[in-house]
Amino acid sequence: MYGRGAKAIAEQLNCSTKEAQKIVDQFYDAFPKVREWMDKTMEKARKTGYVETVWSRKRRLPDLLLEPYEFQMIDGQPADFDPLSFDAPEEISTDVPEKVKAEYIKRLEKAWSMKDRRNIIIEAKQRGISIKDNGGLIADAERQCINSIIQGSSADLTKMAMIAIGNSEYLKERKCKLLLQVHDEVIAECPEEYAKECADELSRLMVNAAKEKITVPMKCDAEITHVWYGDPVEV
Repeated sequence: MYGRGAKAIAEQLNCSTKEAQKIVDQFYDAFPKVREWMDKTMEKARKTGYVETVWSRKRRLPDLLLEPYEFQMIDGQPADFDPLSFDAPEEISTDVPEKVKAEYIKRLEKAWSMKDRRNIIIEAKQRGISIKDNGGLIADAERQCINSIIQGSSADLTKMAMIAIGNSEYLKERKCKLLLQVHDEVIAECPEEYAKECADELSRLMVNAAKEKITVPMKCDAEITHVWYGDPVEV
């Protein structure tokens, strides 16, 4: 769902790119609504320049609104300026003509490699035209688009769970105290005789924190240890 490509998955799973692509395809075949949601989210974000978490917290991504290429005259010299022409108007526009922009955009979109695109941009510079390629900024913003919603909503959910944990009389009676939050996890401390009861209540509060907004079934795993990330203790 984070848009990780087949190449990255292949490296992580130590398999071929072809096998990784099969995993990606199987995922979207099994969960078609995920792809539909991602496409709709991206389409809306390209119009507004921001995304929202489930609880309506905004993440602004202005780079989504950028044009793929920006054109500007170098030192104010027009692209079609002819110093030998006696018919030139008294006031010459320093904007790059739309026809010239269209010509370069067409060539850049057909370029096969970064090197080819770089050569086109260098050629334009020699004509007095600066071309800024915003492709990298746009691609980065697109990656952040889905990531921000998923991780941002997870962060919202965790904060709401922490409030519920802090207000729980059941946990207070058992001397259970919240120590630390780590991403979408919480670490709490309590007397050992109450460990099982408190672990079950923490899980319940974590899951129920989302019930007003998220209808997808959720679960929260609890682990009891003597020290953080220590060996599990049977109680």
